[in-house]
Amino acid sequence: MESDAGDDLSKLKISGTIRFIEETDAERNENLSRKLVLSLEPDNFLGMTTKTGADCSEIHLESEKVGSILATADDLLMNADGAVRVKKSSEK
Repeated sequence: MESDAGDDLSKLKISGTIRFIEETDAERNENLSRKLVLSLEPDNFLGMTTKTGADCSEIHLESEKVGSILATADDLLMNADGAVRVKKSSEK
């Protein structure tokens, strides 16, 4: 049976990873990247997974539509920026 090339394209997945790296000892001591990624976890959609590690944490995105990946990445980065700003202002 011959496969149609269009069928193969419909199964394509686009993926990307956002990595939050702890750059300072203070960030490592607080497990900052882990806290940040876990705070964003409620925004998970189907095709989104989180992974936490010793010095960094990641959010992996996968979708059939590039627009979905870009919109989700934008939302996550905006929320991460907001979380970092709140943390910094609470330390003043």
